[in-house]
Formats: sequence, structure tokens, C-alpha cells
Amino acid sequence: MLEDTVPKSLKILVTALFFASVALITHTLITEHEVWKEAYVLFPLGMLGAFFVTKPRLKVLLSGLSIAVIFVGGLFEPLELDAIEESFILLPLCYLVLFPGSFFPIGVALALVASYLYNLPAEEFEEFVEDAIEVLAITVFATIMTYYYEKASRQALRYRKSTYTDVLTKLPNLNAFYEDIGEVTPDNAERYAVIQIGLNNFKSVNDRLGYRNGDELLQTFSQQLNAKVPSFAKFYRLGGDEFVFLVEAEKEQLKDQIRQLVEVLHNYHSDLYVVSDMSHRLSFSLGVAFAKDALGNVLVWGKNADLALFKARQEGAGAVCWYDDVLLDETVRQHQIEAELQRALDEQHFVLHYQPKVSIGTNELVGAEALIRWMHPNLGMVSPAEFIPVAERTGKIVPLGRWVAREACREAKSWFDKGHAIVVSINVSNVQFAHDDVFKFISDALDEHQLPANLLQIEITESTLMQQPEFVIAACEKLQERGVSIAIDDFGVEYSSLNYLKKLPIDVLKIDKSFVDDCVRLHTDHMLVRTIIQMGHNLNKRVIAEGVETEDQLALLEKEGCQEYQGYFFSRPLPAYDFVGLIDGYRSDSN
Repeated sequence: MLEDTVPKSLKILVTALFFASVALITHTLITEHEVWKEAYVLFPLGMLGAFFVTKPRLKVLLSGLSIAVIFVGGLFEPLELDAIEESFILLPLCYLVLFPGSFFPIGVALALVASYLYNLPAEEFEEFVEDAIEVLAITVFATIMTYYYEKASRQALRYRKSTYTDVLTKLPNLNAFYEDIGEVTPDNAERYAVIQIGLNNFKSVNDRLGYRNGDELLQTFSQQLNAKVPSFAKFYRLGGDEFVFLVEAEKEQLKDQIRQLVEVLHNYHSDLYVVSDMSHRLSFSLGVAFAKDALGNVLVWGKNADLALFKARQEGAGAVCWYDDVLLDETVRQHQIEAELQRALDEQHFVLHYQPKVSIGTNELVGAEALIRWMHPNLGMVSPAEFIPVAERTGKIVPLGRWVAREACREAKSWFDKGHAIVVSINVSNVQFAHDDVFKFISDALDEHQLPANLLQIEITESTLMQQPEFVIAACEKLQERGVSIAIDDFGVEYSSLNYLKKLPIDVLKIDKSFVDDCVRLHTDHMLVRTIIQMGHNLNKRVIAEGVETEDQLALLEKEGCQEYQGYFFSRPLPAYDFVGLIDGYRSDSN
């Protein structure tokens, strides 16, 4: 029987010819024979059975029975050569349909020719030779053509399969996913949804295991999930550590089936997988997006799924985020923020607010952290938590960071000229280290405003340090040589690598607010605060506590030897003019 390598239209034509050939041969057998006519009914039954069965051995058995009926009958009651010429020439071609790409038809043709040599009258020999040559020539030509056609078709099928199959996991790949969702239109969009899966922290797992074992872990993970895919969904690997389920169902059933699949996936969240005789735990987050929310536009649909997964990852391992109206509003707002960032820079909509840093020992105001704020003419005050990630993603953080450095230096110089030597700190992100010359733009800001370098401090996070340690260390060393002090921000919440801590030319450790919040109430947080302070002293670093809000917290920090603090207990971040008033009033009270 013809395989799927044959186009549908051609398969229909060949199938029709096969049935017609069997019918013609059967008619010849029954009308031209006088003996055992009933036995020839076995021929069409065997051929049709061979056509419909799929097991190769059974196909050979049934077709062999059919041909045996003809050969045996021919031995006892040979047909006229005209009958053979008119209909039996089709017999080898029937085997082309049953066994395409094989050489069975040639064998059948030879057997057919040989069977009629028995009892052949001498006067018919010349005609027999002509018929035999005709049968063999047509059969050999058709068999060879079919063989090469099948070979080329199977090669094309293998190539197509490899194009649409992920090499590592053997799942359908991104090409297959795009082809399948190409069937989604605005008219049928209500029947489709995707569940995008993102593995959490797989890069660190991959680095720890090595890429070979990491690949094996991905294979094990994908095989286990693929085994649980319900009939209404299809599982793909998009690449890296991201997978997706495409779900198709009737409009009324789609949400229920999505919930069912999410529940199934949730049961496998944080499962253990054994690789190289070691157990490893993989967790993942899920983002759900419906095609109808994108009006059938597959590009928008894909972005919606990406955004839902991004939101789920922010919420933590195992989280599921559905793209809905709330997330749509957030998306619109993010797009608006992204579109207006450059305009805000050009029209100077950004301002700096300053949160005071106070010496615990002397209660003296010794510094301030510069915190950027966006005064949007329509949206009002836009939180840094909203626009900083957008600025980092779009690269706008580079000009924004330069503006912060220049503005902070300008303000600090104006205070210095009035007799207030306030150390101003600015935050520098890993994106700035990656895409800008941090030493140069900070040096340029200092030179432009003639600010003493010791009145500027840069704050970097542990994640910034860990992502590009050599580059960050080199830049910080040059800044420190110039006189700029370096602080590690949010110390203790991320890597806290002592190996890099000893290498980095830092001057200050900042205790993260999460430890300060419960340091009075929880013994463990108290001990962590104590440990960080003692570590800082032993390394000859100054220690600042963030987020101090109560007198009890301040008393505990003073008892443990913390040198400085900032937080709402003293003051929230203030605009520059209010900060200047605070300095003046504070100094007046001190005098």
C-alpha cells in the first residue's frame, strides 16, 4: 500500500487504478476459465486484503495467496495469450501499489512469464516472446521509477522531519510550532491557547552539571512531560529552557482544558530527575495566553505568552500567570513607558530625590543616596520599579545612568560650595557595566562639575558583581584610585560570594532592608545582621543599614556596631530643595 510519501491526489488516482486492475484481472480469470471458477474469487479477496492490512508479513501472505491462485490455475487450464496480454500485464503493476520501492513486481512478472512457458504451443512462441518482453520492460521501468521516487520521497520526508524536530529532545521544534499556529485566524482564534513553560535557574543547573549532563536533564524532563500530554494538546520545545503546549478545543471547553493541563503540570513542578546517578530538581513557571486576546495575530499572541511567563517568573517558581485584562493594562503602560523614555530624557522629566545617611555614633548627616524619580506630565509619578527594568531592557539605562551621575555631581557640588560635604551615592547596574564605560562617564561627571571624588560613591549589587566580575573589578579599582568609594548594595540577599568580596575594592557593605525589618523580633535575622557587621569590621569596611524604620531597630544596630543607617525613621527620600533645607536645619540645630 502506498505510504504518506505520495501526495494525496496521486494516491487517490493510484488507488483507483489498483481497484480497476484487480477487477479486470478477476473478470478475465472467471470468464476465460471453465474449471474451478469459484477458486478465482480468492484472487480479489487476497489482493484487497493485502491492500488494506498494514502488517508487512500479512500483506505478503495475502498477496502471495492471490498470485498462487493464478499460477496454479494456469498450470491446469492455461489462458489464451490474448487474455494474458490484455489484462495480466496489470498484475505486476498491482504489486507496485502494494510494495512501492521494492522489487517484488519484477519477481511477479518473471514468475508470470515463466508459468506460461509450460504447455506453450510452438506456433505461439514468437507471440509469447513479444508479450513477455512487453510485460518485463513495462514492469522493470515502472519498478525502477517507483523505487527512485520512493527513495527521494522518503529522503524528503526525513529532511522535513528533521527540520521540524528538536535535535535534543525529539519534540516538535519552533518551526513546527510556527507552522501549526499558522492555522490560527481571527475566525477560529477562540479555539486556541498556549501554555508556555520556562525552567527556573536552568542556566545555573547547566553550569553546575556541565552541558552534557544538562542536555540529558532536559531530555529526561521533556520525555516525562510529553508522556503526560493529553490528546487536545501538543508539546513543543521552543529552544533553550523554554517549552510550550498548544491547546486546541471547542470554545466552551478551552478554559476547562487549560485548567486541567495546568493542574497536570503542577503535579510535576519541582520533581526530581536522575542524571548520571545523581538527583536534580527542576522547577518551572507557566504563562497562559489565549489567541482570542490577540485577535488571532500570532505575533501579538506570542508576545502575550512571553509577558505572562515573564510575570510568572517574577512571582517565583511554580507560579502560573494568565494573560488577562490586568496584565494587558500593565503591557499597555509598559509600552507607553518604553515609548516615552527618550522624550522624558530630552525634556528633563526626571528628578533626583535624596535619602539621608546618618552616622549612628554621632547622629550626624554624612551622606545621601540619589534615587531617580520620573515626573510624568500625564501619568504622574512613575515608580522606578516600573521604568528601570524597561530602561535596562531597551538600553535607555545608559543615557539615564549618565544623567544621574551628572545631576548627582552637580547637586553635591552645590552643597559642597555651601559648606556641606555630603557624600552622594548613585546606583550602577550590570547593564551599564556591560554597555557603557562606567569609569569614563563618572570621571567626566566629576570633572564637569569639579566635585571632589571622595564626595561620590557608587553602589553595585552582588548580581552585578557576579555576572561580570573581572570587568566590574577593573572599573571599580580605577574609580577607587581616583577617590570614589564603592559600596555593595543589598548585601546578603543574593550571592554573597566571599571569594569575590575579597577581590573587589569595596569600601562599604549595605545591609539589606529584609534583614533589618525583623532583626528585633527574629533571633535569626539579628544574628545575620551581627554577622554582616562583624564581617565588615574584620574586612575594614564601613557598614550601612538600609530601611531603618523604628527606634528599636536603630538601638540594636548601634549595639552591634553598625556605623551608618538610612530609612524612614530619619527621613524618606526628599527632593533636592527639601534635602538642602534638611541639611541647613540639621546643621543649625547641631550648632
